[in-house]
This record gives sequence, structure tokens and C-alpha cells, in this order.
Amino acid sequence: MEVLVVSDSHLFHGTEGRERTLVELLENEKYDLLVLLGDMYDFWYEYRSVVPKYAPVFTATVITLARKKEVHYVSGNHDAWIGDFWRKAGVYVHRYGFQRRLYGRNFLFTHGDYIFGSGRSGLVRAIFHSRWANFLFSMLHPDLGILIASRLSKESRKREEEFDFSRIDRIVSTKGIDVLVSGHLHMPIIREVKGRVFVCPGDWMENFTYLKIAGGRMEIRDREGKVIKAMELT
Repeated sequence: MEVLVVSDSHLFHGTEGRERTLVELLENEKYDLLVLLGDMYDFWYEYRSVVPKYAPVFTATVITLARKKEVHYVSGNHDAWIGDFWRKAGVYVHRYGFQRRLYGRNFLFTHGDYIFGSGRSGLVRAIFHSRWANFLFSMLHPDLGILIASRLSKESRKREEEFDFSRIDRIVSTKGIDVLVSGHLHMPIIREVKGRVFVCPGDWMENFTYLKIAGGRMEIRDREGKVIKAMELT
């Protein structure tokens, strides 16, 4: 089983360059299981009869891949409203994450905003997934809704959450899993924590890094395929 994990590409209007390179990665890398670890879009909302127009090549590529490979999409704080559109396309959708056993280890794949983010992250999740917020947003014209979302997204990135490794270590050490793979932090990290392992694939926005799990080995690679961090699982 070969696994490809990508996170935090924040695709939107005007991101055609990194969309193209991301599609090239998805089409050219070898893998059996694809994990999209959240915030793939800078914003995503599923109106009943409207699909966002931005990043169409990426959207089409994932749908095509889901017909041939196992594809999982974990929602992030920017694309928290992913749902039926992707399920109908054959993609496994997860609100908070999912577990998988690989190479004798129990893995948890999650976006991580509700684990490593501030209390505000949990509040944002609760609001986004509330029925009244979903209903009110659905009443907006899509162009207006996306305009509002783009403004909120920009403000969100201005308030980047601070974190430190001692806090990450403390949280990871309490989880009953062997390997926690999380997005959200945008930094390429492989870190051993009291017999457990924490991994962040980085992002496809500034670092242009991804995680490959194959042959009992985890590797974080850059967009040229060069290994920048690695750890054996066996």
C-alpha cells in the first residue's frame, strides 16, 4: 500500500499556478491511497445546485482519481462544508479525520485545527457545522457568499495561530494512536513523541511539500520529489 498525503493548498481565484503543479503531482506520483488533509480550497460551500468555479482542473482530477483509487478528503477549517458533492463522486469524506492501519501502525489522519488550534478554531468549527449557519449561508447568492468567504479567509490568515513543539508533544502523547498525521500547521514535520510519531506534510502553498508512505517508510518530499524528512516505520 502506497499512500500520498497532501494538505493546505488553499486553491481559489488566482491560484492557477499552484493548482497546475498540484495536479501534476497527483497525476505523476505513484500511490494507491490519496489523502487530502483539508484546506485544499481556500473556501468551499456546497450549494444545492452550484459548484464553485475556481480550481476546476483540481476538482476534475480528484473526481477522476476516485474512479481508480481510494480517495479520502478530510475537511479543514477553510473547506469545512465539503460533503455530498464529493461523496457522490466516490470520495470518502470525513469531518474530523479517520484512522487506518498501515505497516503495523495505527494512523490517524486529520486536518488538526480542532486539535492544535486555539479555542477559536473549535468555535469556528461549531458555527460552520451548525444547521442555522448552513441554512443562512445557503440563502446568499453564490457570488456574494464567496466574496464574504474570501474576505474572512484573508482575515483568518492574518491571525496565524502560534504553536510550539512542547504543546504538540503534550497533545500527541495523549492520543491512543501510533502515528498522527495532521495538516493546518503548514510546516513539514516528522517528530517522535514518547513512542508515538507526529507528522505534518507541510503545505502546497509556500513550502510545496507532501507526504509519501510506502515500503514501511514515511517521507516528506518537495515538489521536485527530493526527500527532506524521513522515518522508518518497521
